[in-house]
Amino acid sequence: MRFPRRKHAERRLMLELTPMIDVVFLLIIFFMTTAQFARLTRADVDLPREKGEQRHTPEEEGIVINITRDGRVIVSNETVTLDRLEELVFDEIERSRGRSAELAKVMIRPDRNGSTDRLNDVITRLQGMGVGGARLATEVPGQTGR
Repeated sequence: MRFPRRKHAERRLMLELTPMIDVVFLLIIFFMTTAQFARLTRADVDLPREKGEQRHTPEEEGIVINITRDGRVIVSNETVTLDRLEELVFDEIERSRGRSAELAKVMIRPDRNGSTDRLNDVITRLQGMGVGGARLATEVPGQTGR
């Protein structure tokens, strides 16, 4: 007995692009927003020109302390006193899930034309709080940009 062969019905796979487009737009918005936050932490300072240590992989920034030419200490676009700076660093230590102060991530961005007295004051306060080390931001000689 012969069975009649069925003709294979064409199957079409429908691919919905709308959810994928929505996800792409959300990613674009996310990256644009985080790029703005990264710019907000950096005050307009003329960094010291030193080669410094070049890292190929970005490191977690933590708290960024900007010291301007006139000696103002700026954290997140807010001019702060040294006492307020201590509070912000303590908040960063608590936010880092209970790590000790020695492991706190601190970056100092001093203006190269500013007084080193203010930089020394900030570093002395950080040492008094138990912060083990801080990174000092520099600009590579021959490169422009902030």
